[in-house]
Amino acid sequence: MVDIYSATPLDSQASEIRTLELLPGPETGQIFGKLSRHNLNENGQDANAPYDALSYMWGTPKEAKTINLSGNDDFKVTPNLSAALHALRLPDKPRTIWIDAVCINQNDPQERSDQVQLMRKIYQQAATVYVWLDVEVDPGNPAFRKLLTFDSHSVEEDLGDDASFWEPLNPIWKNPYWMRVWIQQEISNAAKVVIQCRNTLLPIFNVFHFIRIASGRVSAADINTPIWIDWVDVDPNIKLPSRFGFLDSHRQPLEGSTLSDHNLNLLQILASSYKLQCTDHRDRLYGLLHLAHDYCERDITISYDYSMKEVYTSVAIFVLRKYTSLNFLLYAGLNWRLPDQERTLPSWVPDWRDPSTRIWISPAPKLENRDPPLTSGLKPNLSADCSTLNAYGLCIDRINHIINFPEGVELYNTPTSTFLDTCRSIIQNALSYDSKNNQESDIEDYFSLPQWHALAGVLTAVDCFKPEDDESHAKLKQAVQRSADALVHISHIADTITGERPFTMLDVIRMEKQEGGNFDNGTMFARLAWGAIGKHLPFVGENGGIGLALKSAKVGDEVWIIFGCEKPMILRRVDGYHLVVGEGYYDGVNRGELMKDTPESIDVGGIINGHRVEALVLR
Repeated sequence: MVDIYSATPLDSQASEIRTLELLPGPETGQIFGKLSRHNLNENGQDANAPYDALSYMWGTPKEAKTINLSGNDDFKVTPNLSAALHALRLPDKPRTIWIDAVCINQNDPQERSDQVQLMRKIYQQAATVYVWLDVEVDPGNPAFRKLLTFDSHSVEEDLGDDASFWEPLNPIWKNPYWMRVWIQQEISNAAKVVIQCRNTLLPIFNVFHFIRIASGRVSAADINTPIWIDWVDVDPNIKLPSRFGFLDSHRQPLEGSTLSDHNLNLLQILASSYKLQCTDHRDRLYGLLHLAHDYCERDITISYDYSMKEVYTSVAIFVLRKYTSLNFLLYAGLNWRLPDQERTLPSWVPDWRDPSTRIWISPAPKLENRDPPLTSGLKPNLSADCSTLNAYGLCIDRINHIINFPEGVELYNTPTSTFLDTCRSIIQNALSYDSKNNQESDIEDYFSLPQWHALAGVLTAVDCFKPEDDESHAKLKQAVQRSADALVHISHIADTITGERPFTMLDVIRMEKQEGGNFDNGTMFARLAWGAIGKHLPFVGENGGIGLALKSAKVGDEVWIIFGCEKPMILRRVDGYHLVVGEGYYDGVNRGELMKDTPESIDVGGIINGHRVEALVLR
């Protein structure tokens, strides 16, 4: 095969890219084009000619098509790209456009690595980014014509009452294109976007406002209500940067992305995008890197010579060096969905393919302006080969008993009496392990004890909810406790409500608030507990403490406060080192309570609130 790229070598230090001059011709004729160099750093009178960029799905390489590129008439492209080139080609003049599969030598790993570093600039400087969807749209369809009327003044009433009216647009919104990793930064960094469905163009301005209204109707409706059921199938479920809601979007600051209206740091970007699809799992980082507001060019070395292990480890190293923070541990651990033998990463390195190691509803950790560890002697560090993380912290308890609640629909159908019996047994376990407890074993009402309110907070993971200020959070905890007490009360009189049928947790969830609305009949507690229990296992520690752990936890695992990590962690001791199991939840320490009033200077062996500072080796 002729090396068509040798005629246009790129200077990796000069921000050079290639662009494709798509030569004019009829839509159905053979595609002809030629490559030329373009310097992204040049501006002024001698600047390169403006170019467009294509955002598309590569599609399957099977049944590849051929184009004539710089004299080579056997250059292979995927059928999807071939269709895009035919639609984008102008009949009477050339079009200059950047297309990754054509303009980057895909057989040169070093060039691929260098060009990925330039992706933000490539899409920012493109005159127009064309989103290619190989779907047929009828411009005369009433739904399409109505879509083009949506603007900043549009309101929910403009959707009408018939959800089926909008079904002809579903091929656009349900296209797998929107779930690809790479397109997130391509759209988010673009100054101007046009959606092209074969020969039909959709202005991004109208699309943005339709999505704004349609998504708002679904999100505002309670799940399983008629409105939600009718409209969820036509909900675009797509997010676009808010600047596209302005006609002069090219003058708006590049804030927000397809992932959020706000700028996100790298951990937040990776954690919120794990459902997106990519062929090469290294691209889960490389394809999103330029959306992170805290990432600067070459902070992380991009190289397709690196293994996935090296790529994902580089994220942890980035956070550790930039912030002296270990909050990346909150996304690390032993994924309970994968057997131990399938683990290819150190347990302290997050697996961004499925970072499901966080406590339900945990907010994203803060990284900026984090206080450093207690003393310079206690700063975390890595081994020379980056396989081991050395850290410091406090071991505050060891899991002694794990409780299995029913999950999902099974929990919904659980009688409240059965649910509360399990809660009672947890309290009994906590009392039996608590060496400070002197209460009699024949307690008549376990739900009058402080341990019940502690358990209610654990089963709802209440400390993970905002607000952050202590006074507002105390009110939230009180509301959860009142709701838990109401569940106990309503369970006692359940037979008069449902007759012979057992009164279930679903019955509680469906109940309305009591008159006056000051508190409910246990609905708040039941709903939150259903969410938390679905992914987690309540446990009782050797010290009588109550907590939550992920399903990968085992009896004997330890609860730690690790310096530099803002939440408790569950660790597993193995032959002189520890494995990270995942984020934990432990009553009384989730909001930094244990570290308050800490001495300014302390070392290994020192005592903090009754716990000894220890060194940790994480592998």
